Amino acid sequence: MKTTTEIIAREGWKAIGIGIVALILCWFFSWECLGFLATLVVLSLLYFYYNPERIPQDTASDVIIAPLDAKITQIESQEEWIYLELKKPPCFCGLLRMPFEGNVKRFENIKGLLGGNDKIAQKITLKFEKDLHKESLKNPQIKMELYPSSSSYSLYFEDSSFKIASRIGFFLQGRVKMYLPKKTELKASVGDIIRGGSDILGYLR
Repeated sequence: MKTTTEIIAREGWKAIGIGIVALILCWFFSWECLGFLATLVVLSLLYFYYNPERIPQDTASDVIIAPLDAKITQIESQEEWIYLELKKPPCFCGLLRMPFEGNVKRFENIKGLLGGNDKIAQKITLKFEKDLHKESLKNPQIKMELYPSSSSYSLYFEDSSFKIASRIGFFLQGRVKMYLPKKTELKASVGDIIRGGSDILGYLR
């Protein structure tokens, strides 16, 4: 399943359809209070699964854009990476987008006991690779780990190569850990609200 330009992401069609049926039944039986609640539920679902078009703020060959709508809760400089932790609530747009023009090089899905603070959870690991055609920056990579709070996620990998900001999946709620190349010139800070497919995280240097 690949979501492209639908106004509402396909992942939400089933839930929204159920909500509309419930709303019609409430109207039919004149259940005003339940009808009001059903209306709020349908409107909330339409908002959660909204599928907007996004234009990157910069399309330079070395730019890294935000892969999803989220809040940056932690930034840490590690030995090999610049580490970012993001929080994704359901009220933010759930589309996952390609952080630069390149390839999805690895996909791994682990369920069960992860240890540490993650406890029993699910971890989806994605690794992206880009060729900037420069010897000093040959094949820079970004790693992203998704920790969904529910089963409402999907990935679109009909192709392995994507343009920047292309839709590559859907992630409703949870935490995201990003690992950027050490030499990235970071343009984001802790506490920032970032918009996937538009806002700039940094530049590959």
